[in-house]
Amino acid sequence: MKRRIGSNLKRLLVMSMMTWISSFAYSQFAFNLPDRSNERIHNYSDMGVEVSGKLALCSHSEKGNIILNVYGGRPPYSYKWNTNETTQNRSNLNAGTYTVWITDADGKTLEKSIVIQPPFPLLLNPVEKREASCGSGNDGYAKISVKIGRNDYEADSPPYDVTWSNGLKNVWEASNLAPGVYTVTVGDKYYCETSISFEIKAASEGLTLSETIQNPSCSSEQTGKISLNVSGGQGPYTYKWSHGPTSSSLENLAAGIYQVQVQDTKGCSIQASYQISAPSPLAISESISQPSCEGNADGKIELQIQGGKGPYIYKWNTGSSSPAMTDLTSGVYSVLVTDASGCEVQKQFNLSNSSTLQVEVLEKKPVSCSGQPDGSVMLGIKGANGNISIKWSDGKTGGEKRTDLASGTYTAEISDDSGCLVTVSFTIDQNPTLRAKIETALEVNCAEGSVAGVAWVSIEGGVEPYQINWSSSDNSREISFKESGKLKVEITDALGCKTTAETNVEIPTSTTLGSRIEFGYRKLTISSEPEVRVKEEILFESEIAPEILSWTWEFGDGTSSSEKNPIHIFQKEGTYEVTLTGYDVFGCTAVETNTIQVNAPEEMVVIPNAFSPNGDGLNDTFLPKLKGVSSFTLEVFNTWGEKLFVTESLESTGWDGTYRGQLVPPGNYLYRITYTLSSSGITHSRSGGITLIR
Repeated sequence: MKRRIGSNLKRLLVMSMMTWISSFAYSQFAFNLPDRSNERIHNYSDMGVEVSGKLALCSHSEKGNIILNVYGGRPPYSYKWNTNETTQNRSNLNAGTYTVWITDADGKTLEKSIVIQPPFPLLLNPVEKREASCGSGNDGYAKISVKIGRNDYEADSPPYDVTWSNGLKNVWEASNLAPGVYTVTVGDKYYCETSISFEIKAASEGLTLSETIQNPSCSSEQTGKISLNVSGGQGPYTYKWSHGPTSSSLENLAAGIYQVQVQDTKGCSIQASYQISAPSPLAISESISQPSCEGNADGKIELQIQGGKGPYIYKWNTGSSSPAMTDLTSGVYSVLVTDASGCEVQKQFNLSNSSTLQVEVLEKKPVSCSGQPDGSVMLGIKGANGNISIKWSDGKTGGEKRTDLASGTYTAEISDDSGCLVTVSFTIDQNPTLRAKIETALEVNCAEGSVAGVAWVSIEGGVEPYQINWSSSDNSREISFKESGKLKVEITDALGCKTTAETNVEIPTSTTLGSRIEFGYRKLTISSEPEVRVKEEILFESEIAPEILSWTWEFGDGTSSSEKNPIHIFQKEGTYEVTLTGYDVFGCTAVETNTIQVNAPEEMVVIPNAFSPNGDGLNDTFLPKLKGVSSFTLEVFNTWGEKLFVTESLESTGWDGTYRGQLVPPGNYLYRITYTLSSSGITHSRSGGITLIR
């Protein structure tokens, strides 16, 4: 529905819009309204452009966008906008006119102007409505209309889009409305929308129904019930059921659909429909496998239950309570099935057969040690009805006895003229392959330096007892040997299967008995003092014969080392026995032991009180004599406190009586020395005077 308004109001709105446009930030653009929101321009017969996007603004906070789809001409295309942009598509646009020049690869140019419409009000008139007569009635009415909108001012505009919350589309009025809240949304040609909500009230309270339904428990019963409870409206209430009764409750109902109309004294009514559902009839279907042969317990009955209400209870005449019976012989079987509602169904089954065919394996022989297919089997067959047929799993047919079998598992299917089929499976074994291996060991007497060999044979497979034949004419599992050479043994098992094994053995000509192992030790720090002091690094140097493969040092203080030439520090004074033990390939040992005396460090600090740096080699520098000191600092000052010399090196030669390369005059000077004792780590400081003599 399009709504028209008077010319005076229209003129007033247009003037108001022109005033708003003149104040807009992008007033330099002209607002030319196109005939259509999406039109195709054909300036050239071979090039055109389709324009889409958001070409109208619904509010001042929105931005528009333009999407171009160029066709014809020869790609690629270039773009030049009146705002100096060069992209194909534009976004984040204010209202206004945007012109683009599109140039193809041949230099042909297409000009297109696109308008982004400014916001335009979309206002609705107040809703015209009529309330529903009852809360449960559907006779309410509502009508909406547009007060002002864009579609009414632009020529050839389509109708407004109207959407009701109850599903109605593109209508301005609605009837048959139930009490409740409704919302109607109206959209203009540019998809700008506005909504209005309203409520349809009821002149009186509506009727509501609640029900209690009881369904029949079994398909054939008429035990259904419906009980109604009415609220709302104004009582008393009248009831009218589709099949005649006028009461609020029904009993003894069969399965079916029952409809009722309830009316109060004011004439308000409500209708409802109820379904009484009975379970589908309880029925049994079965899958039966007859016993294959007389006496065979391989028959099977499997039940499938239809209808009723699970779970189901099964009661067989055999006492079983399972839905499937297996391992059955011929005979009559019956079952009673009861569902969760107590409904029952019963059925009987007859299993039969006509053959007493029976098969058994009378004897079988494994494959011999040769590994050839010489295994055999003998079947025993009895009770056949007519002729028998035998089919072997290796493809052979016939024959109750087979003598050409390789090791493996076989199946024979035996059937008679009645169709009875009996299957028997068996395995033809192969005796484990006879294997033998010679293993050896050497017995070494380290004290005597003698070596003797022992050899024994390990046997696998075959069948015991075994016969053992060594090349040395021995017949026991284990033998001794004293010379290098080749050993060979032959094994024969209880079935006569044979195997041989051989190996080369070597008797060493000597052991490390008497092998040389020696060691010495020395200080790592060069010193004129031969004594070993506590916390000094001691290097142990060994001489070890090549036949000795590994060694161990024991330093007598609870520590050890596996290095060939270890460095060790003794932490306490005392006498220590240091032992070097070597091991050869046979486990024999060679031992060397030395005793080391470790003394406590001797500490001494002697400071001379004069020196004469005259180059005669005697007392030419000033340097304290230190012993048992781990670090020190020497400083020399003149009598005014100026520092002339400093050193922290224990290897320093001392002060030579110069300062900055110049000789200082003879006289008195001051020194200060700070040193740390090696034994205790305590630092001391001493100072005093020194006389320089020239």
